[in-house]
Amino acid sequence: MPYGGDYLAYRSKNCGGFGCIYTAGLCGGMKYESIHAQREMEAKQTLIQDSNINDLERFEKKKLNIIQVYVSGEVKKPGVYSLREGDRLYQAVEMAGGTTAQADVKHLELARPLADGETIYIPTPGEVASQSTSLPAVAGGAGQARPGGMININSATVEELDQGLDGIGPALAQRIVDYRNTNGPFANIEDIKNVSGIGDKKFAAIKDKICTR
Repeated sequence: MPYGGDYLAYRSKNCGGFGCIYTAGLCGGMKYESIHAQREMEAKQTLIQDSNINDLERFEKKKLNIIQVYVSGEVKKPGVYSLREGDRLYQAVEMAGGTTAQADVKHLELARPLADGETIYIPTPGEVASQSTSLPAVAGGAGQARPGGMININSATVEELDQGLDGIGPALAQRIVDYRNTNGPFANIEDIKNVSGIGDKKFAAIKDKICTR
């Protein structure tokens, strides 16, 4: 090892080299830690973004919970319409262009919620009024048939069904109306057998006294 001035030069040269190596290593380590931290931050941000996207997708799916209903009868634009779950009957009628001048909505539950796939039928005043003009009630109370005419099962009230059809009491008449409100009008008279409590025997007793138009 050199002494004196040579030693100082030797120490300065070698220590300086070591210092450079140490400094480079320290800077490299700091740079690695910085890159590692940045990557961790990017990963966290990606997770947050993915979570937000999933939340948004769930929100959109819930927001777009669509149902479809068929609106027919006395409306300006009959057809199938898409609405949101929880929408009401009157909103479906509005989407169908509103009712015609011949429509009778007095017996419709315009504020009831809609069900997916249901048919909404808007009757005419004649379809409702015909029961009271052509089918006068017979003394004797519930369960008695009305002479002459037919009972329109798509527009008759609970009282009209009860009083105008043999074997149809108040409870069964209410089930007919409830079924109609939930599933839409009966396409034919045989469809009334879909109502709980009306089998082949009861249908045979009333089939000549009911109609759908």
